[in-house]
Amino acid sequence: MSENEKISEETLVKEEPVKNKDGHVLTEVEKQRQAEFEKREKALLAKGYKEKFITTTVLKANVFGILLTLPFIALYTIPYRLWNGGFGIRKLMNENIVLYFIYIGIVIVSFIPCAVIHERIHGFFWGLGLENKSDIGYGFQKETLTPYCTCKSPLTKPVYILGSLMPMTILGVIMGIVSIFVGNICLWAIAVIQTMGGAGDILITVMLLAYKTKGKDVVLMDHPTQIGLVVFEKDKEQVKA
Repeated sequence: MSENEKISEETLVKEEPVKNKDGHVLTEVEKQRQAEFEKREKALLAKGYKEKFITTTVLKANVFGILLTLPFIALYTIPYRLWNGGFGIRKLMNENIVLYFIYIGIVIVSFIPCAVIHERIHGFFWGLGLENKSDIGYGFQKETLTPYCTCKSPLTKPVYILGSLMPMTILGVIMGIVSIFVGNICLWAIAVIQTMGGAGDILITVMLLAYKTKGKDVVLMDHPTQIGLVVFEKDKEQVKA
């Protein structure tokens, strides 16, 4: 093999992209985060912990997770209709078509700021369980148009669940309840979208709650590149030993 062929082969190896399950090509920051996770993973396994991956894909989150959000949407949608005598969409279109399209524009534009706020809420509440707030990281998967928040440090089960569900609770459910009394269809629509935006969060939470960890010493690590987390556990008797 000639020198040029060796260089070409080395270049191809170096340029081969690293992807996660959703096909997202990892950035250098994400590769570093993955390496840090693997280092902590190795240390925990060396101490006798066993690991359980509780992860999902964007596709599964959007299918099964959205189904799980429907009861929460109903929680404020049914009262909205009863309290306000309906949604008033047809009336709005007939009486003020300009305002109708303004509302549509507001709902569309709200996607970006709400997505950023959603991830910041994750970070804020997960940060409550951390000494080093810099262990919270943010990013964006361009292939799936999905922003994300991740945590490099271990979290307790209650803190993980709290941080997972608060974005949907604040931007979705609470905003939906407010829309009942305000009687604003635009606010209600944003609440519905933001509740559905918590599909992945609620799916992972349900999966975590369904996984029994009673009587065990548990360490939760947010997965560095996928939707979900890794549970490290061992019997408490082992810990005492």
